[in-house]
Amino acid sequence: MKDYDLEQELAAAMLDRSRQEPPGGYDVDGLVGSVRRRRRRLQAGAAAAVAIVALGAGFLSRADHDRVSLPVQAPTAPSAVLPPSPPPVEPPSPSASASATASASATASASASAWDSDSASDSASKPAAPARTTSTLFLAALRYQNPAARSQVDLVAVAALFADEATYQRIWGADSTGVTCGSSVDGVLVAGEVLLYQGVERLDRAPSPTFDGSTGKVTDLTCRTVVGGSKGGGDPTVSGFYGGLVAAAKSGDSTATSRLGRQFVTANLRSVQGPTAGTCSSTTPPFWLADNPSSGTLTHGWTVNLGGPYEFPIEIDENAKIATSCGK
Repeated sequence: MKDYDLEQELAAAMLDRSRQEPPGGYDVDGLVGSVRRRRRRLQAGAAAAVAIVALGAGFLSRADHDRVSLPVQAPTAPSAVLPPSPPPVEPPSPSASASATASASATASASASAWDSDSASDSASKPAAPARTTSTLFLAALRYQNPAARSQVDLVAVAALFADEATYQRIWGADSTGVTCGSSVDGVLVAGEVLLYQGVERLDRAPSPTFDGSTGKVTDLTCRTVVGGSKGGGDPTVSGFYGGLVAAAKSGDSTATSRLGRQFVTANLRSVQGPTAGTCSSTTPPFWLADNPSSGTLTHGWTVNLGGPYEFPIEIDENAKIATSCGK
């Protein structure tokens, strides 16, 4: 504390005393000494208080420092045994990649070949339907006997219809006429028995193929004599209409289409389909084959092929006229 402060305190004390007692004589030295003692007591008390606070803080800090915190140990679960880490995988070399690719391709190819072999075995184990084989065989013969369509015939596929090569050579021959009893034909009706036509005329020879029961392949073919001519059975509507169209195409008769339509096709179908009524598209077919016969109460039907890639159904009404064709 500075002298200035001491003087202020002394002045304050003198003022206080002067208010309480009447002015008298003062012992200045004693008064100053009293004030200084008072100041020292205050300073000593303050210092003691500071020391106590400091000692307390130090004690607390040391206690915190000396105290050891023990972590709370949680209950441990059984540790899982981890598998050893796999060794690092090095990138395959180009040759190894090529070998792996080739191996995968070979495996896929072998699997595909095995599947194809199994499929072929399954197909071979199922005998072909004789009716379907008959239609396929005679349709091939019709195409082969027509110079414009001969190139469409796959002779390997034809040979597969027979039990063996010797049977194929014996029956098919050099020009397929062995299948059609030695004659070239342009119409075939397959209805249980096979009937052959040239134009609208039915031939007097009818082929009868024989099939292997286990494979469905042709083992023999014989020809028998039947009543020929246009009145010799069969379906006069089919042979009359389609045989007439084939004959007209060969002769170049352009008027035959409308005439045959009026004779063998209903007026309603002609109005719906126009000039191609009953034929779906072609009015000058090179040949015809009708198979897959069906019958109703008053109607009956066939599936017809006129030399194109597709066949189509027809239905003949009770008046022996084609009432629907091509699904219409």
